[in-house]
Amino acid sequence: MNENAPDTLNVLPDPKLFRAARSLQRVCLILAAMSILFGLLQLLGIGGSAAAARGAVPLFVTSLLCGLSLTLSGTELDGAVFSYATRAANLLAIFAASVVVFWSRAGNVASQSQQIIFPPARLAFGFVLLTLIVVLIDNQNWLINRIVDGAMCCLCLLDLLLFADAVYGNFRLFGANSTEHNAPAFACLIALTVVVTMRQAERGVFSIFLGAGIGSNLARIFAPILLLLPFAWETLNAWMNRNGASHLNAALLGSAAVAVAVGILLFFSWRISKMENEIHDLILRDEATRLYNFRGFHMLAEHALRLAQRTNVPFSVLFVNLENLAQVHSELGPDASAAALRETGEILKATFRESDIKGRIGGDEFAVAGQFDRAGISVAAMRLEAVAATRNARSGRMIPLQLSMGHVTTSGGSTQETLKEMLERAGQMRNRQESLMKEMLVN
Repeated sequence: MNENAPDTLNVLPDPKLFRAARSLQRVCLILAAMSILFGLLQLLGIGGSAAAARGAVPLFVTSLLCGLSLTLSGTELDGAVFSYATRAANLLAIFAASVVVFWSRAGNVASQSQQIIFPPARLAFGFVLLTLIVVLIDNQNWLINRIVDGAMCCLCLLDLLLFADAVYGNFRLFGANSTEHNAPAFACLIALTVVVTMRQAERGVFSIFLGAGIGSNLARIFAPILLLLPFAWETLNAWMNRNGASHLNAALLGSAAVAVAVGILLFFSWRISKMENEIHDLILRDEATRLYNFRGFHMLAEHALRLAQRTNVPFSVLFVNLENLAQVHSELGPDASAAALRETGEILKATFRESDIKGRIGGDEFAVAGQFDRAGISVAAMRLEAVAATRNARSGRMIPLQLSMGHVTTSGGSTQETLKEMLERAGQMRNRQESLMKEMLVN
């Protein structure tokens, strides 16, 4: 599961769904590797047309490099070595995609005496799109992420067109099949498209299918229906008319209808999801700080804690108290106390990751929950103190913010401690540290 999951209830993904998606991603990479191997065997004249395999050599190389890049850039692989290896694979994939473009153009002027069957231009274009997506995927920039979304939609539509064309080409209803399809190269493209779609679905336009709200449920229910219905209609229309319609025209019409129908479905699903998020914000967020309120924090943090216990990863809770809120309210008034709460919320947002669950759980009490080990939560607490001190120094306020905190960590699946128990222990740690500080000041 991606640890940078969005901090909103409506798109909080089902862990089982993410695990299934990750498993399917590995299966697709294995399928791509097998397709490449089968294509290389064809080059040796084993199991297929060597002429077709020669024409698809740049496609096989591009598939291999794209699959290597996706594997190296997986979230479970970190470090400088993997980062440089991913960049090298991306550069080689770009070079291979450039070769695909020139190779495809060469096919338009090649003579039959070369004993090479060049792949269709639309198949070559699919590999160019795939390379663009692989190079830009997982980028944090909003604009680049939208470009990847657009390229992803085009690639899925192109794959759908190629698949429908190949299937319809084998039906007598649509006349003879005049299109040459290289099966291994096409299988590679389909498999890697599934992989990048699942990867981009964690943050892009297809994330609606991984959500937990009504809009996401509607998208998951109606998308398969809208995907099959246009092609079923084209098949029925050809059978009723018996006019020997072109299989390519039927595939184009069916794909265009799918694009329009699924586009409308996504639009309304996103609108419903947005309204759900707004309702959840009204119910589960604190108006003064825009952090989660007591109910929202407990709901999301409990879910995250159970996930950490199932996956055997450490989980930490940080308890924070705004010590002098009552003093600010009594001496400076309610507006100043509201400003102090708001600034405390801003400090927490600036200090912790978006995936960490941050909430105001009492009048002057705050909490943060996330996947930290003991060292990680200690560093985060020190960073929080430093950010608060910096803000106090810059603001020159009459009464500076005074934050006291305590934190606890569970060791993954070794304990079944509840969130309530962790918060109580963190509060006790905060009280103990505060008592020690007072003793040190007295002495």
